[in-house]
Amino acid sequence: MAMLLANLGWGIMSPISKDVMLSQTISPLALSGIRILGGATMFLLFSFILPESMQPRQKIDRTDWKSLLLASVLIISANQGLFILGVGMTNPIDSSVMSSLTPVFTMILSAIFLHYRLTWLKITGVAIGLLGTLLLVFNSPQSGIATNPVMGDSMCLLAQICAAVYYVAFGRIIDKYSPYTLMKWLFFLSAVTYVPFCIPAILSVDFQALGWKIWLETAYIIVIATFISYLMIPVAQRQLKPTVVSMYNYLQPVVAAMVAVGLGVGTFGPVKGLATLLVFFGIYLVNMNSRNQN
Repeated sequence: MAMLLANLGWGIMSPISKDVMLSQTISPLALSGIRILGGATMFLLFSFILPESMQPRQKIDRTDWKSLLLASVLIISANQGLFILGVGMTNPIDSSVMSSLTPVFTMILSAIFLHYRLTWLKITGVAIGLLGTLLLVFNSPQSGIATNPVMGDSMCLLAQICAAVYYVAFGRIIDKYSPYTLMKWLFFLSAVTYVPFCIPAILSVDFQALGWKIWLETAYIIVIATFISYLMIPVAQRQLKPTVVSMYNYLQPVVAAMVAVGLGVGTFGPVKGLATLLVFFGIYLVNMNSRNQN
């Protein structure tokens, strides 16, 4: 249930974010800054409210602050910033498909730098998944919704690569601290280092002129798609294997497609359907092989 809630939250976020940006009231840079600042605020506030079973009171070792700073750049600033900027230029369905590729990139980097064993089934899955990705990127026509789909898809893809680098390069930090402690400080450090660059864009927003719909959608991005979805991860990690957790990424494009079409901020044609199926099948082959090895 925890992973279901988290991925439903992220899946709905792509079309919701696109709807906010299409209103031309909040720019992509401003929205990314608001999301990170809002997430950091909620994680810090709830650290005084939630029981210790959900967020252990841990102190960060002095020698780990540099690693945490670099990690925050990758998993918060770069991952979330690039993703929202990418959504602003592409179709929200495309961006959600890109989000499902994080486990594949993590596996590739683990094989290169951590010498994890690659099988032919995994290699085939990666090849099929990347074929679907390329088909999606280069067959998304420019429109009023997707103003620069190639650039937007590429930025969303780069966001997932940044996440994969984080999982591979900072395994020691991830294992050392509880997920809540990590998220709290990663969001805080990102708010300190990334949000200042967003301040001019945030100050340019006419908040008094925002309609109730934009307020609700922005609140959803901060509360549901950021705080609650990230809060569900440590709950799920206590009960599920990592490969099972990664399988729930399949939900994001499906949910995003339904919501995007319903809101009128996305289109889903035969080519996009084929590309999405290729990505799903590729990830399935990778995860199926990983489950068998477990």
